[in-house]
Amino acid sequence: MGSNILSLTGADAASRFLGFFAVAYLARTVGPEGMGLLAAGMGILTWGTILAEAGLPTLGTRTVATSNAASMNLVHRFFTTRLVLSLGVLILFAPILFFTLDTLRLRNITLIYLLALLPSALVLEWVFQGLRKMTILATGRIVAAVSYLFWVLMFVRSESSIIWIPVGWVASVVAQSIYLWKQYGGVNETESTDVPPALNLIKTAFPLAVAGLVAQVITHFPVVYLGITDPHEGGLFSVAYRVIVLLLVVDRVFYTIFFPSITRYLKIGGEDLFTHFNRTLKLVTPVTLYIAIIAIIGSQQILPAVFGSEFNQSALIFQILALYFVCSVINSVFTFTLIGAKKEKIYLNSILLGGAGFFGIMLLPGPVPSSHFAAMGLVLFQVISLLVMMREVQTFISFSVARSLLLPIVAGGVLMGVFSLTYPLSPLLTFLASLVITPVVLYKSVGITSEEKSYYIKSIS
Repeated sequence: MGSNILSLTGADAASRFLGFFAVAYLARTVGPEGMGLLAAGMGILTWGTILAEAGLPTLGTRTVATSNAASMNLVHRFFTTRLVLSLGVLILFAPILFFTLDTLRLRNITLIYLLALLPSALVLEWVFQGLRKMTILATGRIVAAVSYLFWVLMFVRSESSIIWIPVGWVASVVAQSIYLWKQYGGVNETESTDVPPALNLIKTAFPLAVAGLVAQVITHFPVVYLGITDPHEGGLFSVAYRVIVLLLVVDRVFYTIFFPSITRYLKIGGEDLFTHFNRTLKLVTPVTLYIAIIAIIGSQQILPAVFGSEFNQSALIFQILALYFVCSVINSVFTFTLIGAKKEKIYLNSILLGGAGFFGIMLLPGPVPSSHFAAMGLVLFQVISLLVMMREVQTFISFSVARSLLLPIVAGGVLMGVFSLTYPLSPLLTFLASLVITPVVLYKSVGITSEEKSYYIKSIS
Protein backbone atom coordinates (compact mmCIF):
# COMPACT_ATOMS: atom_id res chain seq x y z
CA MET A 1 0.00 0.00 0.00
CA GLY A 2 2.73 2.45 1.00
CA SER A 3 4.85 1.75 -2.08
CA ASN A 4 1.77 2.17 -4.28
CA ILE A 5 0.98 5.57 -2.77
CA LEU A 6 4.56 6.81 -2.97
CA SER A 7 5.22 5.59 -6.50
CA LEU A 8 1.91 6.92 -7.83
CA THR A 9 2.21 10.25 -6.01
CA GLY A 10 5.77 10.79 -7.17
CA ALA A 11 5.15 9.78 -10.76
CA ASP A 12 1.84 11.62 -11.08
CA ALA A 13 3.32 14.75 -9.53
CA ALA A 14 6.21 14.49 -11.99
CA SER A 15 3.85 14.13 -14.95
CA ARG A 16 1.77 17.07 -13.73
CA PHE A 17 4.88 19.24 -13.33
CA LEU A 18 6.02 18.30 -16.81
CA GLY A 19 2.58 19.29 -18.10
CA PHE A 20 2.72 22.48 -16.07
CA PHE A 21 6.10 23.33 -17.56
CA ALA A 22 4.65 22.77 -21.03
CA VAL A 23 1.72 25.08 -20.24
CA ALA A 24 4.06 27.78 -18.89
CA TYR A 25 6.19 27.56 -22.04
CA LEU A 26 3.12 27.72 -24.27
CA ALA A 27 1.65 30.68 -22.35
CA ARG A 28 4.79 32.69 -22.97
CA THR A 29 4.94 31.53 -26.59
CA VAL A 30 1.34 31.90 -27.84
CA GLY A 31 -0.06 34.46 -25.33
CA PRO A 32 -3.52 34.70 -23.72
CA GLU A 33 -5.50 34.47 -26.97
CA GLY A 34 -3.62 31.38 -28.13
CA MET A 35 -4.07 29.75 -24.74
CA GLY A 36 -7.78 30.48 -24.95
CA LEU A 37 -8.03 28.72 -28.31
CA LEU A 38 -6.06 25.71 -27.07
CA ALA A 39 -8.18 25.48 -23.92
CA ALA A 40 -11.38 25.55 -25.97
CA GLY A 41 -10.11 22.78 -28.25
CA MET A 42 -9.02 20.66 -25.30
CA GLY A 43 -12.37 21.22 -23.60
CA ILE A 44 -14.25 19.96 -26.65
CA LEU A 45 -11.92 16.94 -26.79
CA THR A 46 -12.73 16.23 -23.14
CA TRP A 47 -16.46 16.26 -23.91
CA GLY A 48 -15.90 13.89 -26.80
CA THR A 49 -13.75 11.62 -24.64
CA ILE A 50 -16.42 11.34 -21.96
CA LEU A 51 -19.01 10.47 -24.59
CA ALA A 52 -16.71 7.86 -26.12
CA GLU A 53 -15.80 6.36 -22.74
CA ALA A 54 -19.49 5.99 -21.83
CA GLY A 55 -18.55 5.28 -18.20
CA LEU A 56 -16.67 2.13 -19.22
CA PRO A 57 -13.28 2.90 -17.57
CA THR A 58 -14.94 3.35 -14.15
CA LEU A 59 -17.04 0.23 -14.66
CA GLY A 60 -13.94 -1.65 -15.79
CA THR A 61 -11.96 -0.56 -12.72
CA ARG A 62 -14.79 -1.65 -10.44
CA THR A 63 -15.04 -5.02 -12.22
CA VAL A 64 -11.30 -5.69 -12.07
CA ALA A 65 -11.01 -4.51 -8.46
CA THR A 66 -13.88 -6.74 -7.34
CA SER A 67 -12.49 -9.91 -8.96
CA ASN A 68 -8.81 -8.90 -8.81
CA ALA A 69 -8.47 -10.22 -12.37
CA ALA A 70 -8.29 -8.78 -15.89
CA SER A 71 -8.78 -11.50 -18.49
CA MET A 72 -8.01 -10.91 -22.15
CA ASN A 73 -11.70 -11.39 -22.97
CA LEU A 74 -12.64 -8.58 -20.58
CA VAL A 75 -9.97 -6.19 -21.83
CA HIS A 76 -10.73 -6.95 -25.46
CA ARG A 77 -14.46 -6.35 -25.02
CA PHE A 78 -13.95 -3.07 -23.20
CA PHE A 79 -11.41 -1.58 -25.57
CA THR A 80 -13.23 -2.65 -28.77
CA THR A 81 -16.46 -1.15 -27.43
CA ARG A 82 -14.66 2.08 -26.61
CA LEU A 83 -12.94 2.13 -30.00
CA VAL A 84 -16.27 1.84 -31.84
CA LEU A 85 -17.78 4.57 -29.64
CA SER A 86 -14.73 6.79 -30.20
CA LEU A 87 -15.00 6.43 -33.95
CA GLY A 88 -18.71 7.26 -33.76
CA VAL A 89 -18.07 10.38 -31.67
CA LEU A 90 -15.33 11.50 -34.06
CA ILE A 91 -17.64 11.07 -37.05
CA LEU A 92 -20.41 12.96 -35.21
CA PHE A 93 -18.29 15.84 -33.90
CA ALA A 94 -16.11 16.54 -36.95
CA PRO A 95 -18.76 17.83 -39.40
CA ILE A 96 -20.64 19.72 -36.67
CA LEU A 97 -17.50 21.58 -35.60
CA PHE A 98 -16.39 22.13 -39.19
CA PHE A 99 -19.56 24.03 -40.00
CA THR A 100 -20.24 25.75 -36.65
CA LEU A 101 -16.82 27.10 -35.63
CA ASP A 102 -16.22 30.33 -37.53
CA THR A 103 -12.62 30.81 -36.40
CA LEU A 104 -10.33 28.83 -38.74
CA ARG A 105 -7.57 28.37 -36.16
CA LEU A 106 -9.97 27.14 -33.48
CA ARG A 107 -11.62 24.76 -35.93
CA ASN A 108 -8.33 23.23 -37.06
CA ILE A 109 -6.98 22.95 -33.51
CA THR A 110 -10.14 21.26 -32.28
CA LEU A 111 -10.37 18.79 -35.16
CA ILE A 112 -6.78 17.67 -34.60
CA TYR A 113 -7.35 17.31 -30.86
CA LEU A 114 -10.34 15.06 -31.61
CA LEU A 115 -8.06 12.56 -33.35
CA ALA A 116 -6.82 11.67 -29.85
CA LEU A 117 -10.16 9.89 -29.28
CA LEU A 118 -8.93 6.83 -31.17
CA PRO A 119 -5.69 6.10 -29.26
CA SER A 120 -7.44 7.08 -25.98
CA ALA A 121 -9.71 4.05 -26.42
CA LEU A 122 -6.60 1.84 -26.17
CA VAL A 123 -5.25 3.36 -22.93
CA LEU A 124 -5.50 0.62 -20.27
CA GLU A 125 -5.22 2.74 -17.12
CA TRP A 126 -8.44 1.20 -15.79
CA VAL A 127 -6.89 -2.29 -15.89
CA PHE A 128 -3.83 -1.37 -13.84
CA GLN A 129 -5.88 0.72 -11.42
CA GLY A 130 -8.19 -2.20 -10.71
CA LEU A 131 -5.22 -4.56 -10.29
CA ARG A 132 -3.45 -1.98 -8.09
CA LYS A 133 -0.42 -2.01 -10.40
CA MET A 134 0.16 1.64 -9.62
CA THR A 135 3.80 1.82 -10.68
CA ILE A 136 2.91 0.77 -14.23
CA LEU A 137 -0.02 3.18 -14.32
CA ALA A 138 2.11 6.05 -13.05
CA THR A 139 4.92 5.33 -15.48
CA GLY A 140 2.43 5.46 -18.34
CA ARG A 141 1.49 8.97 -17.30
CA ILE A 142 5.16 9.95 -17.24
CA VAL A 143 5.59 8.57 -20.77
CA ALA A 144 2.68 10.70 -21.99
CA ALA A 145 3.92 13.86 -20.23
CA VAL A 146 7.51 13.49 -21.46
CA SER A 147 6.35 12.83 -25.02
CA TYR A 148 4.13 15.91 -25.03
CA LEU A 149 6.76 18.21 -23.51
CA PHE A 150 9.43 16.99 -25.93
CA TRP A 151 7.12 17.62 -28.87
CA VAL A 152 6.18 21.11 -27.70
CA LEU A 153 9.80 22.16 -27.15
CA MET A 154 10.83 20.77 -30.53
CA PHE A 155 8.07 22.10 -32.76
CA VAL A 156 6.44 25.12 -31.06
CA ARG A 157 8.61 28.23 -31.29
CA SER A 158 6.06 30.98 -31.96
CA GLU A 159 2.33 31.64 -32.15
CA SER A 160 2.37 30.72 -35.84
CA SER A 161 3.22 27.10 -34.93
CA ILE A 162 0.21 26.70 -32.61
CA ILE A 163 -1.28 24.02 -34.86
CA TRP A 164 1.52 21.62 -33.85
CA ILE A 165 0.40 21.63 -30.23
CA PRO A 166 -2.68 19.39 -30.64
CA VAL A 167 -0.60 17.12 -32.89
CA GLY A 168 1.80 16.66 -29.98
CA TRP A 169 -1.10 15.83 -27.68
CA VAL A 170 -2.27 13.06 -30.00
CA ALA A 171 1.29 11.71 -30.19
CA SER A 172 1.56 11.62 -26.37
CA VAL A 173 -1.66 9.58 -26.07
CA VAL A 174 -0.34 7.13 -28.67
CA ALA A 175 2.91 6.75 -26.69
CA GLN A 176 1.02 6.08 -23.44
CA SER A 177 -1.28 3.50 -25.03
CA ILE A 178 1.67 1.62 -26.57
CA TYR A 179 3.50 1.49 -23.23
CA LEU A 180 0.48 0.23 -21.27
CA TRP A 181 -0.32 -2.47 -23.84
CA LYS A 182 3.24 -3.75 -23.66
CA GLN A 183 2.98 -3.89 -19.87
CA TYR A 184 -0.40 -5.64 -19.95
CA GLY A 185 1.21 -8.79 -21.35
CA GLY A 186 3.11 -9.10 -18.08
CA VAL A 187 0.09 -8.96 -15.75
CA ASN A 188 -2.44 -11.04 -17.68
CA GLU A 189 -2.31 -14.12 -15.47
CA THR A 190 -5.97 -15.12 -15.53
CA GLU A 191 -7.85 -17.52 -17.77
CA SER A 192 -10.37 -16.25 -20.29
CA THR A 193 -13.83 -15.73 -18.86
CA ASP A 194 -17.25 -14.90 -20.23
CA VAL A 195 -17.84 -11.17 -20.58
CA PRO A 196 -21.22 -9.44 -21.07
CA PRO A 197 -21.97 -8.18 -24.60
CA ALA A 198 -21.02 -4.63 -25.48
CA LEU A 199 -24.59 -3.35 -25.27
CA ASN A 200 -24.97 -4.79 -21.76
CA LEU A 201 -21.74 -3.10 -20.68
CA ILE A 202 -22.93 0.23 -22.05
CA LYS A 203 -26.30 -0.18 -20.33
CA THR A 204 -24.64 -0.96 -16.98
CA ALA A 205 -22.28 1.98 -17.30
CA PHE A 206 -24.96 4.40 -18.54
CA PRO A 207 -25.53 6.29 -15.24
CA LEU A 208 -21.76 6.68 -14.88
CA ALA A 209 -21.53 7.88 -18.47
CA VAL A 210 -24.27 10.50 -18.04
CA ALA A 211 -22.86 11.72 -14.72
CA GLY A 212 -19.36 11.91 -16.14
CA LEU A 213 -20.57 13.75 -19.22
CA VAL A 214 -22.56 16.30 -17.23
CA ALA A 215 -19.65 16.86 -14.84
CA GLN A 216 -17.15 17.37 -17.65
CA VAL A 217 -19.49 19.55 -19.69
CA ILE A 218 -19.81 21.83 -16.67
CA THR A 219 -16.12 21.74 -15.74
CA HIS A 220 -14.92 22.56 -19.26
CA PHE A 221 -17.79 24.82 -20.29
CA PRO A 222 -15.94 27.98 -19.17
CA VAL A 223 -12.83 27.34 -21.30
CA VAL A 224 -14.89 26.34 -24.34
CA TYR A 225 -17.39 29.20 -23.98
CA LEU A 226 -14.74 31.83 -23.27
CA GLY A 227 -12.39 30.42 -25.91
CA ILE A 228 -15.09 30.87 -28.55
CA THR A 229 -16.60 34.18 -27.39
CA ASP A 230 -13.53 35.91 -25.87
CA PRO A 231 -10.22 34.03 -26.38
CA HIS A 232 -8.23 36.57 -24.34
CA GLU A 233 -10.46 36.14 -21.27
CA GLY A 234 -10.47 32.41 -21.94
CA GLY A 235 -6.68 32.40 -21.87
CA LEU A 236 -6.62 34.13 -18.48
CA PHE A 237 -9.09 31.59 -17.11
CA SER A 238 -7.34 28.59 -18.64
CA VAL A 239 -3.97 29.47 -17.11
CA ALA A 240 -5.53 29.73 -13.64
CA TYR A 241 -7.37 26.47 -14.21
CA ARG A 242 -4.20 24.72 -15.40
CA VAL A 243 -2.57 25.48 -12.04
CA ILE A 244 -5.61 23.94 -10.35
CA VAL A 245 -5.13 20.88 -12.57
CA LEU A 246 -1.58 20.67 -11.25
CA LEU A 247 -2.86 20.75 -7.67
CA LEU A 248 -5.43 18.10 -8.52
CA VAL A 249 -2.64 15.55 -8.62
CA VAL A 250 -3.86 15.01 -5.04
CA ASP A 251 -7.32 14.07 -6.32
CA ARG A 252 -6.04 11.82 -9.09
CA VAL A 253 -3.75 9.88 -6.77
CA PHE A 254 -6.47 9.66 -4.14
CA TYR A 255 -9.04 8.38 -6.64
CA THR A 256 -6.65 5.79 -8.07
CA ILE A 257 -5.89 4.35 -4.63
CA PHE A 258 -9.24 4.90 -2.90
CA PHE A 259 -11.72 3.62 -5.50
CA PRO A 260 -10.54 -0.01 -5.68
CA SER A 261 -10.07 0.00 -1.90
CA ILE A 262 -13.54 1.33 -0.99
CA THR A 263 -15.09 -1.05 -3.53
CA ARG A 264 -13.64 -4.03 -1.66
CA TYR A 265 -14.61 -2.63 1.77
CA LEU A 266 -18.19 -2.06 0.58
CA LYS A 267 -18.35 -5.67 -0.58
CA ILE A 268 -17.12 -6.94 2.80
CA GLY A 269 -19.02 -4.42 4.94
CA GLY A 270 -18.77 -4.31 8.74
CA GLU A 271 -16.75 -2.06 11.01
CA ASP A 272 -13.77 -1.92 8.63
CA LEU A 273 -15.88 0.02 6.11
CA PHE A 274 -16.76 2.74 8.63
CA THR A 275 -13.19 2.94 9.91
CA HIS A 276 -11.69 3.21 6.43
CA PHE A 277 -14.13 5.88 5.27
CA ASN A 278 -13.75 8.04 8.38
CA ARG A 279 -9.98 7.85 8.36
CA THR A 280 -9.92 8.79 4.70
CA LEU A 281 -12.19 11.80 5.13
CA LYS A 282 -10.29 13.05 8.18
CA LEU A 283 -7.06 12.97 6.20
CA VAL A 284 -8.29 14.38 2.89
CA THR A 285 -9.99 17.48 4.33
CA PRO A 286 -7.04 19.08 6.20
CA VAL A 287 -4.48 18.12 3.54
CA THR A 288 -6.60 19.70 0.80
CA LEU A 289 -7.21 22.87 2.83
CA TYR A 290 -3.51 23.22 3.59
CA ILE A 291 -2.55 22.98 -0.09
CA ALA A 292 -5.24 25.50 -1.05
CA ILE A 293 -4.21 28.07 1.58
CA ILE A 294 -0.54 27.92 0.62
CA ALA A 295 -1.41 28.15 -3.07
CA ILE A 296 -3.69 31.17 -2.57
CA ILE A 297 -1.06 33.08 -0.60
CA GLY A 298 1.65 32.48 -3.18
CA SER A 299 -0.47 32.96 -6.31
CA GLN A 300 -0.06 36.73 -6.72
CA GLN A 301 3.69 36.37 -7.21
CA ILE A 302 3.92 32.89 -8.71
CA LEU A 303 1.43 33.11 -11.60
CA PRO A 304 2.86 36.25 -13.27
CA ALA A 305 6.40 35.01 -12.67
CA VAL A 306 5.71 31.66 -14.36
CA PHE A 307 3.35 32.67 -17.17
CA GLY A 308 4.31 36.31 -17.76
CA SER A 309 2.89 39.71 -16.84
CA GLU A 310 0.08 39.30 -19.39
CA PHE A 311 -1.51 36.85 -16.95
CA ASN A 312 -1.57 39.08 -13.84
CA GLN A 313 -5.36 38.95 -13.79
CA SER A 314 -5.29 35.15 -13.59
CA ALA A 315 -4.31 35.35 -9.90
CA LEU A 316 -7.77 36.36 -8.67
CA ILE A 317 -9.42 33.72 -10.86
CA PHE A 318 -7.07 31.15 -9.38
CA GLN A 319 -7.88 32.20 -5.81
CA ILE A 320 -11.57 31.59 -6.47
CA LEU A 321 -10.82 28.28 -8.15
CA ALA A 322 -8.82 27.19 -5.09
CA LEU A 323 -12.19 26.72 -3.35
CA TYR A 324 -13.24 24.56 -6.29
CA PHE A 325 -10.10 22.50 -5.74
CA VAL A 326 -10.94 21.94 -2.05
CA CYS A 327 -14.51 20.88 -2.75
CA SER A 328 -13.48 18.72 -5.70
CA VAL A 329 -11.04 16.60 -3.70
CA ILE A 330 -13.41 16.23 -0.74
CA ASN A 331 -16.19 15.35 -3.17
CA SER A 332 -14.15 12.44 -4.47
CA VAL A 333 -14.48 10.67 -1.12
CA PHE A 334 -18.26 10.68 -1.50
CA THR A 335 -18.34 10.21 -5.27
CA PHE A 336 -16.37 6.97 -5.33
CA THR A 337 -18.03 5.65 -2.21
CA LEU A 338 -21.39 5.98 -3.97
CA ILE A 339 -20.05 4.45 -7.18
CA GLY A 340 -18.45 1.61 -5.25
CA ALA A 341 -21.82 1.05 -3.55
CA LYS A 342 -23.50 1.01 -7.00
CA LYS A 343 -25.46 4.19 -6.26
CA GLU A 344 -24.56 5.90 -9.52
CA LYS A 345 -27.99 7.50 -9.84
CA ILE A 346 -27.48 9.47 -6.63
CA TYR A 347 -24.17 10.71 -7.98
CA LEU A 348 -25.88 11.72 -11.21
CA ASN A 349 -28.60 13.61 -9.33
CA SER A 350 -25.96 15.52 -7.37
CA ILE A 351 -24.20 16.50 -10.60
CA LEU A 352 -27.43 17.68 -12.22
CA LEU A 353 -28.38 19.82 -9.22
CA GLY A 354 -24.88 21.24 -9.02
CA GLY A 355 -25.00 21.96 -12.75
CA ALA A 356 -28.14 24.03 -12.33
CA GLY A 357 -26.32 26.17 -9.78
CA PHE A 358 -23.31 26.51 -12.07
CA PHE A 359 -25.23 27.81 -15.08
CA GLY A 360 -27.27 30.07 -12.81
CA ILE A 361 -24.07 31.97 -11.97
CA MET A 362 -21.96 31.39 -15.09
CA LEU A 363 -24.34 33.17 -17.44
CA LEU A 364 -25.20 36.08 -15.13
CA PRO A 365 -24.84 39.53 -16.74
CA GLY A 366 -22.92 42.15 -14.79
CA PRO A 367 -19.77 44.26 -14.46
CA VAL A 368 -17.72 41.30 -13.19
CA PRO A 369 -15.66 39.58 -15.95
CA SER A 370 -17.23 36.37 -17.25
CA SER A 371 -14.12 34.43 -16.22
CA HIS A 372 -14.81 35.34 -12.57
CA PHE A 373 -18.44 34.26 -12.84
CA ALA A 374 -17.20 30.99 -14.35
CA ALA A 375 -14.88 30.36 -11.40
CA MET A 376 -17.64 31.10 -8.88
CA GLY A 377 -20.00 28.83 -10.79
CA LEU A 378 -17.58 25.92 -10.57
CA VAL A 379 -17.32 26.41 -6.80
CA LEU A 380 -21.10 26.41 -6.39
CA PHE A 381 -21.35 23.32 -8.61
CA GLN A 382 -19.05 21.36 -6.29
CA VAL A 383 -20.68 22.64 -3.08
CA ILE A 384 -24.20 21.60 -4.15
CA SER A 385 -22.98 18.23 -5.38
CA LEU A 386 -21.13 17.65 -2.10
CA LEU A 387 -24.20 18.37 0.02
CA VAL A 388 -26.38 15.96 -1.98
CA MET A 389 -23.85 13.12 -1.91
CA MET A 390 -22.96 13.63 1.74
CA ARG A 391 -26.60 13.24 2.75
CA GLU A 392 -26.85 9.93 0.87
CA VAL A 393 -23.61 8.47 2.22
CA GLN A 394 -24.79 9.22 5.75
CA THR A 395 -27.63 6.72 5.22
CA PHE A 396 -25.20 3.78 5.21
CA ILE A 397 -21.93 5.10 6.71
CA SER A 398 -21.78 6.97 10.01
CA PHE A 399 -19.33 9.89 10.23
CA SER A 400 -19.11 13.25 11.99
CA VAL A 401 -19.78 16.10 9.56
CA ALA A 402 -18.81 18.68 12.18
CA ARG A 403 -15.44 17.16 13.07
CA SER A 404 -14.44 15.81 9.65
CA LEU A 405 -15.59 18.77 7.54
CA LEU A 406 -17.04 21.84 9.26
CA LEU A 407 -14.39 22.47 11.93
CA PRO A 408 -11.37 22.21 9.61
CA ILE A 409 -13.12 24.33 6.96
CA VAL A 410 -13.97 27.05 9.52
CA ALA A 411 -10.42 26.90 10.91
CA GLY A 412 -9.00 27.19 7.41
CA GLY A 413 -11.26 30.16 6.67
CA VAL A 414 -10.16 31.97 9.82
CA LEU A 415 -6.50 31.37 9.01
CA MET A 416 -6.99 32.63 5.47
CA GLY A 417 -8.65 35.79 6.80
CA VAL A 418 -5.74 36.48 9.15
CA PHE A 419 -3.13 35.81 6.47
CA SER A 420 -4.91 38.10 4.00
CA LEU A 421 -4.65 40.95 6.53
CA THR A 422 -0.95 40.41 7.28
CA TYR A 423 0.12 39.68 3.70
CA PRO A 424 0.32 43.34 2.50
CA LEU A 425 2.54 44.14 5.50
CA SER A 426 5.00 41.30 4.96
CA PRO A 427 4.38 38.81 2.13
CA LEU A 428 7.38 36.60 2.90
CA LEU A 429 6.76 36.34 6.65
CA THR A 430 3.06 35.65 6.03
CA PHE A 431 3.91 32.87 3.60
CA LEU A 432 6.39 31.28 6.00
CA ALA A 433 3.94 31.56 8.90
CA SER A 434 1.24 29.88 6.83
CA LEU A 435 3.57 26.98 6.06
CA VAL A 436 4.16 26.32 9.77
CA ILE A 437 0.93 27.37 11.51
CA THR A 438 -1.68 26.04 9.07
CA PRO A 439 -0.93 22.30 9.38
CA VAL A 440 -0.88 22.48 13.19
CA VAL A 441 -4.26 24.24 13.38
CA LEU A 442 -5.89 21.95 10.82
CA TYR A 443 -4.47 18.84 12.50
CA LYS A 444 -5.97 19.89 15.83
CA SER A 445 -9.31 20.91 14.30
CA VAL A 446 -9.99 17.59 12.60
CA GLY A 447 -9.23 15.60 15.77
CA ILE A 448 -6.91 12.89 14.43
CA THR A 449 -6.30 10.29 17.13
CA SER A 450 -2.97 8.64 17.89
CA GLU A 451 -4.32 5.40 16.41
CA GLU A 452 -5.28 7.17 13.19
CA LYS A 453 -1.91 8.88 13.07
CA SER A 454 -0.17 5.52 13.33
CA TYR A 455 -2.42 4.18 10.56
CA TYR A 456 -1.50 7.05 8.22
CA ILE A 457 2.20 6.67 8.90
CA LYS A 458 2.03 2.92 8.35
CA SER A 459 0.12 3.40 5.07
CA ILE A 460 2.93 5.42 3.49
CA SER A 461 5.89 3.69 5.09
